[in-house]
Amino acid sequence: MILEYLMITLAGFLGSYHCIGMCGAIPSIISYKNFWIGNILYNMGRIFTYSFLGFLAGMLGMYFHKFEFQLIQKGLSIFVGVMMILFGLQITGNVKEKGVPFLDVVFEAISDLLSNFRQSPFILGMFNGFLPCPLVYAFLMKAVLDKNPLDGMLTMLFFGIGTVPAMLFSSKIINMISPTSRKSLVKIAGIIVIIFGMLTILRGFGIGHHH
Repeated sequence: MILEYLMITLAGFLGSYHCIGMCGAIPSIISYKNFWIGNILYNMGRIFTYSFLGFLAGMLGMYFHKFEFQLIQKGLSIFVGVMMILFGLQITGNVKEKGVPFLDVVFEAISDLLSNFRQSPFILGMFNGFLPCPLVYAFLMKAVLDKNPLDGMLTMLFFGIGTVPAMLFSSKIINMISPTSRKSLVKIAGIIVIIFGMLTILRGFGIGHHH
């Protein structure tokens, strides 16, 4: 379990260089009396949202787990595994990211709201956590399979912690790391997601269930 959380944190850390491209400019709009406190509050807001979504995903997984029909549980594992692999391929760039219906509208709506919370970095981070992102979706799928609200919350908590360094120093990292290097790091995160997806599918077929 500890190794799994370390892998999730690592994926969050490496994949956060993808986040810099999408959300890296958001911390720069923070207008707070202390730069570091403001950015820490912003990241705490993001992690709060991720943890909340993980809790809900774990509850959803627990609901499906209560069904007596093993076929439904196996089908859910296979479906979630396939979705994780798809998101992983999107993260690595092997599958082109396309706007999911209605999510583009949500993205624009939340983006418009962000500018209203320059002086409230925690709330700014909370809204940021709801922005559509294949990396977040991938680990929410993982949280569903945790089949427990607390475990789902911990999955997203460790994922969120992994994203903190890159987002905290986003303005400096953008200038320090070349686009090619960022892509390489993000690809490793995508590969980790794909591995989780493959293991999830194997679990659905009853292979390696106890591992």
